[in-house]
Amino acid sequence: MARTLRSTTAAAVVLLAAVAFAPPASAAPLTDVPAGPCAGSPWMDRHRSPDERAAALLPQLTLDEKMQMMHTVSDATHSREVLAIDRLCVPALLMNNGPAGVGSGGPVQPSTTALPAPIGQAATFDPDAARRYGTVEGRDTWDTGRNLMEGPNVNIARVPLNGRTFEAFGEDPYLAGRIATGNIQGIQSQGVIANVKHYAANNQEINRNTVDELIDQRTLHEIYLPAFQAAVQDGHSGTVMCAKNLVNDVHACQNAPLLNDILKGSFGFDGFVLSDFNSCYSTVECANNGMDMELPSATFYGDALKTAVLNGQVSMATVDDHVRRILTVMFRFGLFDRAHPTAPIDARADGAIARQVGEEGTVLLKNNGNLLPLDPGRAHSLAVIGPGAGTAVTGGQGSPDVAPLYTVSPLSAIRARVGDRVTVNYAEGMPPVNLGPQPAVPSYALQNLTAAYYPNKTWTGTPVATRGEPWIDTDFHQVPPLPGLPVNNWSVRWTGNLVAPVTGDYTLNLISRGGATLYLDGAELAKGSGSFPAGTASATVHLDAGVPRAIQVDYASQGTVELGWTAPAGADDPAIAQAVAAARASDVAVVFVGDMEAEGMDRATLALPGFQDALVSAVAAANPRTVVVLNTGAPVLMPWLDQVAGVLEAWYPGEEDGNAIAATLFGDVDPGGRLPITFPKSLADTPANTAAQYPGVNKVATYSEGVFVGYRHYQASAIEPLYPFGYGLSYTTFRLGRLLRFGGLVAVRVTNTGPRTGSQVLQLYADIPGTAAVPEPPHQLAGFQKVTLRPGESRWVTLPLTARSFAHWDTTAGAWSTPDGTYGISVGTSSADLPLTATVRVVNGRIQWR
Repeated sequence: MARTLRSTTAAAVVLLAAVAFAPPASAAPLTDVPAGPCAGSPWMDRHRSPDERAAALLPQLTLDEKMQMMHTVSDATHSREVLAIDRLCVPALLMNNGPAGVGSGGPVQPSTTALPAPIGQAATFDPDAARRYGTVEGRDTWDTGRNLMEGPNVNIARVPLNGRTFEAFGEDPYLAGRIATGNIQGIQSQGVIANVKHYAANNQEINRNTVDELIDQRTLHEIYLPAFQAAVQDGHSGTVMCAKNLVNDVHACQNAPLLNDILKGSFGFDGFVLSDFNSCYSTVECANNGMDMELPSATFYGDALKTAVLNGQVSMATVDDHVRRILTVMFRFGLFDRAHPTAPIDARADGAIARQVGEEGTVLLKNNGNLLPLDPGRAHSLAVIGPGAGTAVTGGQGSPDVAPLYTVSPLSAIRARVGDRVTVNYAEGMPPVNLGPQPAVPSYALQNLTAAYYPNKTWTGTPVATRGEPWIDTDFHQVPPLPGLPVNNWSVRWTGNLVAPVTGDYTLNLISRGGATLYLDGAELAKGSGSFPAGTASATVHLDAGVPRAIQVDYASQGTVELGWTAPAGADDPAIAQAVAAARASDVAVVFVGDMEAEGMDRATLALPGFQDALVSAVAAANPRTVVVLNTGAPVLMPWLDQVAGVLEAWYPGEEDGNAIAATLFGDVDPGGRLPITFPKSLADTPANTAAQYPGVNKVATYSEGVFVGYRHYQASAIEPLYPFGYGLSYTTFRLGRLLRFGGLVAVRVTNTGPRTGSQVLQLYADIPGTAAVPEPPHQLAGFQKVTLRPGESRWVTLPLTARSFAHWDTTAGAWSTPDGTYGISVGTSSADLPLTATVRVVNGRIQWR
């Protein structure tokens, strides 16, 4: 199974379809066929198949009702809703954002389970963990009154700077497909429709609405489409979301080769295609080329589509096919047959799964001298430092933004874990990491900062509450921050003094979603645009050290608002000095650093934002027993790596952030994650490292690297990464036995040779000889299996292998091809550690072991 989906037997397809589409036992019970206008109607007969029911209902719809079925409504009372048709008992289709839990759905975002970032889900290398993750997404979607989850995102991490890397599954299409399949099956086990996105090649946020991605057919089929194929064929995703970008000169949502020929043709997708927000650009082109539904409103699929039908530009048969697909999926998921009351979310059960996935996805990158796990009996004092220590890092920004039911910070969890046995010395180091230019204005520079919250959008009357706050850096998750504030009708005003630590020019950055205004000494200095997910307004001012300047920020929305600054050299010394003092006073120092990725913006660099690198170096100089915990959504540079004893990549761990990381730091669990994406030593080492490749020239991005994406590129170019794909350490050790081959399986005996229970991920790679006409990377992931063993325990781990694992896309034939010949296989624990090898011969599409 290299780079594409393994063929599945017809019986297995039927079984998986039943699992994916049957209403779950936990869902609301099926209702009786209702009385009234639909009594006895054939489409309400649950004994008929979904196809038969859709065929019976379709002729009953008027043209206007068909138009209504083909777009959502988003207004003051509806959001992402296909409205019900009561006379025919057609229920509403209600969507919510994803894919890290239930994001915005209705006019007000509910509080739901904030799961770890999907990149952490991929780091588990465990489809079963992805299935549990998806079950929470599906259950929370249903309990909040919605029935379609916009997720998962399976776009490949071509460029590590992409602002949405955190919300997808990394750089390998096989891994992405396996994780997506598990995730979708979990979502749909709850009777909720999954929506795999963004089809196809939504690989950058810069110019995402207009960038034309020129991708050769081999690269498209081998790298950027296999995860979608797995999602619809193995995962049976009910819907697919087409992307905003262009692929080979045509917008994805009106791209006939992508939608009609490949997705609905060769992949056999029988669900419906939903547009990304405002990603249709032509009524006729979208309708005739495969897009079934428009999101978020009826810009192209309302009156304009009706006119096109009446004018003969779009046939009624085309419209009927679109509507039939939508109805069939709704029937498959029992939406016509189940009552749908809202229900309280089981915070305890869902939180337990969030914690488990967070633990299983945490990657141990370095552990000199086995400093980890920490032993409270030997480490009597612990410094907890950094912007991710005192506040939980629940996720990135944009579509995956979730308003968590609760949060657990690392500081609080560590204190609870060690109790009175260990002295915990906390130092902020710097404020929480924000979205825009870094860092945030630190609390020592904001004196007497007060926030006044008003029950209107005009900052008038008596505030509901007034309280001191340390900084202006928050995300309100589209819900009021305090009781007593009316939904969608409140404002906040921060006032205080800005005191510079050193004299110099400071650039103040106002980052906001929904609009904000910054005043200095009573004069307007910067006004935010309020774009989605956030816009930045900047102004440079000269500040004298120690001189208070009156500052005010007004905000009247429900999204993100942050005040950051770019300070002259030496401005951040007070915070670093406090962190250094805490480190010197402690046996061990744990520094939490990170970034904050967001939809709508790419990172400018692989470096940690702000002065976090300086913070780590200073702490490590004060205490060599320093452990760094990374809260990042993608690879970052580590100039301090040789100075520290340990490094953990925790990604964005969700609401259970602190509990998951505390359990890992103290060895209650083994760090179970492996890297789903390569960590490079420099940006110049990455595959797309020219302007023509990324972000593109004149809004054209040329994928000239071809299939050499991620680890394929590093290996083929003999570039040593900082950490390779698939890499991750354990608190125990393992021995791999010899490789055995039989039938369609590869087997390796794995033994835990260490003192602790731990997990290992066995990885199988296909080694395909390349030619001048068809160049190949040295290794390509073809299988993996995670195994957890007790000390001294051994187990055989089997990995399936088929001739398809060695296939390439033949651009002449327009099909997959596996030439007869000799191929290699390699097995190990990362793309760079493959000690077990063997050869295999393929003859007439069948494997023959040599």
